[in-house]
Amino acid sequence: MESLAVTPWWVNVLLGIVAVNLLVWPLASRWVESHLELFLLAVGAAAVTVSGGWSTQFIYETLNYPVNVAFIVLVVSVIFNNYSRYIFRVLFAFFRKLEPRYSFALLIFLLGMTSSLVSVTVSALVLAEVLKVVNLERTATVRITVFACYAIGLGAVLTPLAEPLGLIINNALSGAPHYADFFFLLKHFFWWIMPAIVLLSAAAGYCARNAGTTLQMHIREDKETYASMLRRTWHIYMFVAALNLISTGLRPLAQSTITHLGGKVLFLANAVSVIIDNATLAAIEIVPTISSKDLVYMVIGLAAFGSMLVQGNLPNIVAAEKLGIKSREWAAVAVPTGLTLMAGYFLVLSVFL
Repeated sequence: MESLAVTPWWVNVLLGIVAVNLLVWPLASRWVESHLELFLLAVGAAAVTVSGGWSTQFIYETLNYPVNVAFIVLVVSVIFNNYSRYIFRVLFAFFRKLEPRYSFALLIFLLGMTSSLVSVTVSALVLAEVLKVVNLERTATVRITVFACYAIGLGAVLTPLAEPLGLIINNALSGAPHYADFFFLLKHFFWWIMPAIVLLSAAAGYCARNAGTTLQMHIREDKETYASMLRRTWHIYMFVAALNLISTGLRPLAQSTITHLGGKVLFLANAVSVIIDNATLAAIEIVPTISSKDLVYMVIGLAAFGSMLVQGNLPNIVAAEKLGIKSREWAAVAVPTGLTLMAGYFLVLSVFL
């Protein structure tokens, strides 16, 4: 692994304090929960300040980084708003053919397996739009959203198209000895990822079991205002900008603590992807000489843990913002789910890898 600059101990201590605050306050304070994007921006700015990462180039990158995601959110929102009647007629026909538990299980499976092709942002928006027109209880809506976002996050790793994680892995391993091509991730991770998506889809379907034999769905007659869509797009822009600040600011702490770990320990250490963008961790951890075994541990860890908190992964942010899911609501379902995934994957990888 390439040599890294040694971070002063006091910087790591301060960054550790920042990381603890990042984890605690969204769950402990209702004000923070209601203004999460502002809190994340403040924490990210503090992390970058402590690590000395400010520069004109970095500010430009931070302002530019969320543009594509925000643009996709706005465009898809406008399409759904103006053409929802026609889009949902197709969806309704699909949903009415099956019982709710099977309808949702199949929907989540398809979103998870195709998220690496259509982007996690679009997958999360489709999920949210469907849930907004279905008469599920709030608890069921939150659970289905969390399970779906885990599935979307896992599926996104199967190609280098959907999010930076896959692209970083492919680029880093394009030479000897792995010679990674477009299908490298699919070949190496499909059979590790697909069973988890199936289980998450089944869990989502189980949550919809009490919706009756047919779903009561309605075509939205009222149209969302453009002001509302722009406001949501702005919130997501701030979220994504904050993620870039946090990942960059906490990078020295990650470099000092996890870069020399073996596969199994690295798998557990990658639980920090709940607060540090998994693409940032991949950029730190991936080197061309990494063994296939360590690569599986590392990638599965990054893909499986990111949905524990709202701020941990992009589809979480998009779906939670669209459906108004608060941090504590999310964590109450997502943390046990993530710990179960972690334990299950660790056991399976230890036995079969």
